[in-house]
Amino acid sequence: MDKIGDIEIRVVGKSGNLDLSPENYDIKHIASILQNVEDLLYPNNKKDRPLISYDIKEGSVRHIFKTPIQYIIGFSAILGQIQQSNSIDFLDLKTARAIESIQHLSQ
Repeated sequence: MDKIGDIEIRVVGKSGNLDLSPENYDIKHIASILQNVEDLLYPNNKKDRPLISYDIKEGSVRHIFKTPIQYIIGFSAILGQIQQSNSIDFLDLKTARAIESIQHLSQ
């Protein structure tokens, strides 16, 4: 069995006058995060991809994704390269769009 790792995407902000929490976080934002994380981890062959499990927690809104650790390591390397180069130009189109979508959602 594959070792499992996790990725956390934390969304901080307000919904009106209320601090964000899972109770006031709209499902369209959750659906967008779910699709984008799938595109980030498995941009190509989704049919044969491993299981991705999901949990949403307090702490503003914390999206927790669990999947085999080898994909987490690859994803972490991509994020490190994005941070180092301050660019997403080297990414394939689907991955770049997913990053842009998450950035847009976070604004």
